[in-house]
Amino acid sequence: MKKLIKELEKIKGRHTELVSVYIPAGYNLFDVINQLAEERSTAENIKSKSTRKNVVAALEKIIQHLRLFKQTPPKGLVVFAGNVSPVEGKEDIKLWSIEPPEKLETKIYWCDQVFVLDPLREMVKEKDVYGLIVLDAKEATVGLLKGKKIVVKKRLESTVPSKTVKGGMCLHRSSQILLSDGKLVPINKVKKGDEVYCFDFKEWKVKTSFVKEIYKRHVNSAKKIFFEKGSVIASDDHLIFVKEGGEIKEKFVRDLKKGDVVLVFEKNEVKEVRVKNISESEIEASVFFYDLEVENLENYFANFLLVHNSQGRYDRLREDAINEFLTKVGEVASNIFLEENVLGVLIGGPGPVKERLLEKDYLNYQIKNKVLGVKDVGYTDEYGLEELVKRSEDLLQQAEVFKEKSLLNKFFLLLKKGENAVVGLEKVRKALEYNAVEELIVVEEFEYVKGEFTCANGHKSEKIVKRGEKIFCDVCGQEMKLEKETEIAEEIIESAEVSGAKVSIVSEETEEGRQFKNMGGIGAITRFKVE
Repeated sequence: MKKLIKELEKIKGRHTELVSVYIPAGYNLFDVINQLAEERSTAENIKSKSTRKNVVAALEKIIQHLRLFKQTPPKGLVVFAGNVSPVEGKEDIKLWSIEPPEKLETKIYWCDQVFVLDPLREMVKEKDVYGLIVLDAKEATVGLLKGKKIVVKKRLESTVPSKTVKGGMCLHRSSQILLSDGKLVPINKVKKGDEVYCFDFKEWKVKTSFVKEIYKRHVNSAKKIFFEKGSVIASDDHLIFVKEGGEIKEKFVRDLKKGDVVLVFEKNEVKEVRVKNISESEIEASVFFYDLEVENLENYFANFLLVHNSQGRYDRLREDAINEFLTKVGEVASNIFLEENVLGVLIGGPGPVKERLLEKDYLNYQIKNKVLGVKDVGYTDEYGLEELVKRSEDLLQQAEVFKEKSLLNKFFLLLKKGENAVVGLEKVRKALEYNAVEELIVVEEFEYVKGEFTCANGHKSEKIVKRGEKIFCDVCGQEMKLEKETEIAEEIIESAEVSGAKVSIVSEETEEGRQFKNMGGIGAITRFKVE
């Protein structure tokens, strides 16, 4: 069926002259024949002579084919016909007919430049589909495990800043912090719970609040800011309050300029003063810089200059960005997985963010209920999806990819031990002759066909060859032309089914599948040893 679909997809009509007919299970076949006869009469009115001729010929061919049936087959019938000649004005009407593997419920008659194939595509669509998500705070990849194939559906990048900011958001350890009792204490001596002076911008009033957290780290670059009656050394990434255009804004130290208006503490009030100068500050590698997180008002005075509790704000911004990113990942993944009606969902990643995606309500509840597990994986791209699948073997025992891997590994082991297994076209055919095949294994894209060849001198030959392989005449040595090609795999499969053998079609999407294809793409597990 897949091969038929691929073959029909390649055919393009010059005009709307390719006819598709879908007859549902249980539908009266003679009603369809009568309808097509009416359509044939209507087609006689088509203005284009070539299109009219081709449509009428295709309909006639379909009608003649349907008259071979006494009734509609149990699961329905699908027929395609049309002119496939690549030469303008030349007629080559071909017909394809298939009894679908599943019960057909759609009735279609359609003329177009292509055949209608969507109902057949739906039938061969992989039924075992699992949702895959790999993520960290920086990026996420959403994919599907369709049978044996991993399909990347969406990549998402976050705007979450890295956890440790290069350069830090801190003040030099010598910075004096103004406590509520009026004392000045070096920032490296401040303790959690200390009450410090800060500023309420809404009420434009100096207040006090408590230190929630203290941060320290080494920084790469810092500047010394000179202002009226004082100075302070701060990392380039620390935030300072400035007044611009009548509004209070936050500015990174690296962006401060001479003349900027900053806010300082004086006599229990905030006063506006200008930056007098800014210079690079030498940093000793062993010296820590510090920052405070102040409850509620999120600022404090360092050397009387009003500064932001940057690290605390930064952490909250990061938290908000992670939440926004996970919301987006959950929305995208849920939409994809609901549309695909996945059987289960796997989540993976290198850090704790993957657990957060599951723990909170980022995923649609229907999808959340289908999560099979969370795995540690090292990547968050397509390689991460592959690693997630490999690490989830315990969760996907019933998935097609593992059933296939298990079968091929069993086959390879039997072959290695010289026990009940054969590989290669001739050995498989021999085993079938002996009625020894228990399970036939054939790769999906089997490369061998039976070809009928003719050389320029008229010599004929029938050989089993690789598809597209050049053949030379055994008599005269001339290169031979392929006249007819037959799928040898279909003959072997039919023979195996007649003998009662199980037939497994495997893909080359897995490492084992590719290895099997390199061995010829056909093998069998046998009931007894075949020499």
